[in-house]
Amino acid sequence: MHQRSLWLAVRSTTDSTVVHAQYLFLRFRLTGTTAILSPLIRSTAADRRRVPKSSRSLTAWSLFLGIALLQAGVGLQRPLLGLRAEDAGFGALTASLVMTAYYAGFILGTRYTGKLLSEVGHIRTFAGLASTASSIVLFQGLWVNPVTWGVCRLVFGFCVAALYVVAESWLNDVATNENRGRLLSSYMVLAVGATMVGQYSVGLSSTAGFTLFAVASVLVSMSLVPIALSKRSSAPTSIPEPMSFRTLYSTVPTGLVVCCLTGMTIGSLVGIGPIYGAYQGWSALQIANFVGAPLVGSLILQIPLGRLSDRVPRRGVMTVASAGAASLCFFLTFLNGTDGLSLFCLALMGGLAYPTYSMSVAYTNDWVNAEQRIAAAALLVRVHGIGSLIGPLVTGLILTRSLKSFFYFPFCVLLALTLYLLYRIYAHDAPAVDKQSPFQPFPLRASRMVASMLYRQRP
Repeated sequence: MHQRSLWLAVRSTTDSTVVHAQYLFLRFRLTGTTAILSPLIRSTAADRRRVPKSSRSLTAWSLFLGIALLQAGVGLQRPLLGLRAEDAGFGALTASLVMTAYYAGFILGTRYTGKLLSEVGHIRTFAGLASTASSIVLFQGLWVNPVTWGVCRLVFGFCVAALYVVAESWLNDVATNENRGRLLSSYMVLAVGATMVGQYSVGLSSTAGFTLFAVASVLVSMSLVPIALSKRSSAPTSIPEPMSFRTLYSTVPTGLVVCCLTGMTIGSLVGIGPIYGAYQGWSALQIANFVGAPLVGSLILQIPLGRLSDRVPRRGVMTVASAGAASLCFFLTFLNGTDGLSLFCLALMGGLAYPTYSMSVAYTNDWVNAEQRIAAAALLVRVHGIGSLIGPLVTGLILTRSLKSFFYFPFCVLLALTLYLLYRIYAHDAPAVDKQSPFQPFPLRASRMVASMLYRQRP
């Protein structure tokens, strides 16, 4: 009432002080409004700064535990489904198509999760999809049928991709400029370790029964608990949208080609490896060794190769790595796949082939502007996923001719990658070594939220 009376008095004044009075009145109103709103405006940034480091650390490790349980459940199903498909009489091509459906669902999940999160919310999305994924695992144990399994793997891949996006968005929310490198390294080590634990868990019981499906279902269900009980329940940052394919290809085609070809190689080894082992008559432990050896190699050589690529031309390191991996794939065609020499070659091959994906992301960053890196990395994640879908499809077709031809496809892909990199080195210049961006390990099955965690700078 006081402000309204003042305003009416000002309006009724006709002398030369009207303009000055109106100015003072508006300034009074704006000053009062700003005084009321300024604490709210400052609170968003201040809240993040006031969060104790111990709280951030506890939240991060609860997220790591949830992701580790999910990865263990995913890893257990790889040898389990391969062995059960062979027992049920699935053909090699049929079993390969069933396993490939997971990657198709994964691509769809990374594509449409953003819309689901915006409409439903992060917590309810994670709870609903974790429950769905857990139920899908049980359905696979109840109905052993190629069509049923194909649909289940498609839906399971969608759910897992969405769960990665949600969990990594929370992880991105607790990451700071100082701890993001440690968080990402811890995430990669835990994800690989949990996957291997899941794969070796296949030896706990017979693959012909229902027990292992129940164990995998429990692991996926339990991944919900540490995340649901986390203190950080607010909606995290939005999911970054990828750059257009044409824009990135016109800038740095090497990054896209390397990502696609490495996706094809890794997809064929991880996706069809259990099928190959099962139809070779291997035991559950032998299949777990066969699939796990490349993961161990990637964990050991990821950082050394990445740091080397910071000190010498990055394309040269990728060329040597792909050539070495191709040579090892060729050599592996003459080995039985289960003895010590085979496992050593598999580990070394994985240690050379898998880090090439991370190096291609770093090489792309050498060419794009800092503000474009999140969008570029998001596109590279999608292209790698497409390659992971193509690889198992082609390898499954090749296996119908001969089981001995399993390594032919990764050998041909890695050889083509080597020749392409040699051509790019010969025909096109690259940024100088001192202009290269620092290498950062990039998890194989990460969503594009990891790109945001790597390259987004906080105030």
